[in-house]
Amino acid sequence: MSYQVIARKWRPQTFEEVTGQEAITRTLRNAIEYDRLHHAYIFSGSRGVGKTTTARLLAKALNCRKTDKPNSQPCAADDVDACVSCKEIAESRSIDVLEFDAASHTGVDDVREIIIESININPARDRNKIFIIDEVHMLSNSSFNALLKTLEEPPPNVVFIMATTELHKLPDTVLSRCQEFEFRTIPLIKIFDRLKIIAEAEKIDISDQALREIARTGEGSMRDAQSNFDQVISFSGEKIDVQDVSLALGIASAEMLTRTAQAIADNKPAEALKVVDDLIGRGQDLRNFCRDLLSFFRDLLVFKMAGDAENLFDTAVLSREELQKNSEPFSEADLIRFFNSLSETESKLREATQPRYVLEVGLVKLIEMRRVAPIEKLLERLSKLENALAGGNSQIENSSEEKAVEPSVEKKTLTVDFPPEEVPFPIREVPDSRFQIPNKETEQATKNEPQIVNAGQNTNPKSIDFVESMPIKLPPITAEELEHIEDSWLDDAFERTLQILGDNLSPIPNASKIVEVLLDENFSNQVSAKIETSNGGAAGFAPAKETIAFIPPGYEKEISEEIPELSENPTDEELWRYAENHPLVKKALRIFRGKIVEVKRV
Repeated sequence: MSYQVIARKWRPQTFEEVTGQEAITRTLRNAIEYDRLHHAYIFSGSRGVGKTTTARLLAKALNCRKTDKPNSQPCAADDVDACVSCKEIAESRSIDVLEFDAASHTGVDDVREIIIESININPARDRNKIFIIDEVHMLSNSSFNALLKTLEEPPPNVVFIMATTELHKLPDTVLSRCQEFEFRTIPLIKIFDRLKIIAEAEKIDISDQALREIARTGEGSMRDAQSNFDQVISFSGEKIDVQDVSLALGIASAEMLTRTAQAIADNKPAEALKVVDDLIGRGQDLRNFCRDLLSFFRDLLVFKMAGDAENLFDTAVLSREELQKNSEPFSEADLIRFFNSLSETESKLREATQPRYVLEVGLVKLIEMRRVAPIEKLLERLSKLENALAGGNSQIENSSEEKAVEPSVEKKTLTVDFPPEEVPFPIREVPDSRFQIPNKETEQATKNEPQIVNAGQNTNPKSIDFVESMPIKLPPITAEELEHIEDSWLDDAFERTLQILGDNLSPIPNASKIVEVLLDENFSNQVSAKIETSNGGAAGFAPAKETIAFIPPGYEKEISEEIPELSENPTDEELWRYAENHPLVKKALRIFRGKIVEVKRV
């Protein structure tokens, strides 16, 4: 094959051509010029950022034959007058520069054979013997231990250059014997400039927007971007535009991302589903689209929080004007929720048997999230409602829309001006006289209404007519006959419900008179009571008038006081019959109109 891929053909041949690693190349060049070279180096960083390329450039600089000492400007491989050593190192066939992959030579026997046994042999021709170990973190612990002494005190003409993408896997004993250089990911603009130089040299007709999309797909890796550029060239032919890049690489275009964001902003789930359908029709990878959408929401969030920071938008798909337009419908909290939810969707897509369904549900979930009200807003509205109920304010105004109240308008009752969707709990629509705001009209109306007062005061006989007219009186039952079960959670829940419904749990006025009428003759024949009133006094009452209590239909027969007998080891049937014939159970069933649902022996 005569064709050479772009990533190999355009590999940097000098330190100046290494893109995005200026600090490292400057340090190495100064070390060569001032003869401050170390015997072991570790180059770490993500894939495709120039680790192996820089290792070869350092090897060329150490063995360049144009000068009598290491040369900070080594020969380029395509130079006419390039020395033999630089050419051989560039082509990976130098006998004094040994490159081996630690991923395929992990054992201690490989390390002993390749390095330890040959380290004391002088270089065949060049100035130094150099070992370039790629993916050094793949070596076994025994291999690292075998290298420790050699790394600490190698012969004077031996240099080790190790490259790794996972620096944390290297033992500290190895790290302490080497100089570390951490390679950074390459900024998008620098990848774009390098691709533009390649496109001009190769005479490829491609738009700047398409080149920017290719550079973005590299995600900071020059090699990945160059490989993608090669793929797009093969797909498109002579002329390349943005659509060709999207189709060739299966990435989401800016138009698809903005369509999705607009569908979420407009609350249109049908439009979001159409986006997924278009992606399926184009044959694009849904997981890649999910990742692109994550990056898109990240750009919107960063723009809203730090819009002035230019360096934070190197990988942004949209321009600053477009980012501002697309971020306006969302708050920072919305974008954070979108990002977290979409991250879960992206994780599910890894093992999903039906990725389309997972993505569709994930996008619809983002739309539904916009209906969620922040807890801070709910607490704010709840606080305003509580203050209004406690202070008796005539109106609670919405904080977002302040309304002026005419001085001449007199508020008679409490009004809560909450939008229905922002009320944190249900409020009764029936007006409650306890929440009325007193004024002249309401005071006069209150005087004319019948009231229930405490015993001992002047009692209006009409106030409890509704009690006397009740046809059913309460049958007698003592407190000892009922088992009381204390449940603090149930009690608290009952009190909270009463408070939400507007009950202040205050004592009922004229309680003694109501009890007297409700219990009628049945109560007067057995007990007399003393009831505390709401004002702290006490009210006693005499036996009620002699009236016959109404007996509810179905309970004409008197309840026998005889307790049925139960065997020592009763069956479930016997337990059930015992419960049905027990007088206390019969009384409870009669009073509460209940039925037996379970019987057990304790």
